[in-house]
Amino acid sequence: MRFPCVAALGLVVVTGCSVGEGEGEVRGTVTAPACGLRDRAYDLHPDFFGAAHVLGRLSIRIQRGSDFEDKSDGLVLLVDDVARVHAQALGRPMSLDDPRTPVRMSLYLNETCHPSRGRTPVGMVAVGGTIEFGGIYLPGGGDEELETAGRFDAVRLVDPAAPESTHAELSGHFRFPYRRGRPAQRFP
Repeated sequence: MRFPCVAALGLVVVTGCSVGEGEGEVRGTVTAPACGLRDRAYDLHPDFFGAAHVLGRLSIRIQRGSDFEDKSDGLVLLVDDVARVHAQALGRPMSLDDPRTPVRMSLYLNETCHPSRGRTPVGMVAVGGTIEFGGIYLPGGGDEELETAGRFDAVRLVDPAAPESTHAELSGHFRFPYRRGRPAQRFP
């Protein structure tokens, strides 16, 4: 081979730590008449776990596949005050129907219910249930790699425009390392 160093570097890049690694599950039932789902058992089968920290907030994405959000199904958790959750709430269930809870959750079904010209995207926000963090990335905590882990139970999500007809109830858990570094490249 003419360029063995380039080939070796390519192998290291391919076999190195992948973006989005982790483990977890998201299961429950989904009703979304716009795409033919009526109280159907649902399993996200997540295999992509990631987080981004910006200005004291942590956005967590749990998704099937690593494609763009508009082509996948996934769950997003927005932690409004990471320092508060880290200091006061680790290991304690927080109610998602309490406006003082610094965590928001939403579900998007862009793979299951492909948005198109005649169909709007299916998205739902949490209005009930609980979430508990066992660990969460806190900037400046001294750890370059910290596991973010949590579980949620009986989370009720609704489409704010049609809460009676489009809703879901989900439970699950997640665990993944938070790694600081360059963002994942989403194009070749």
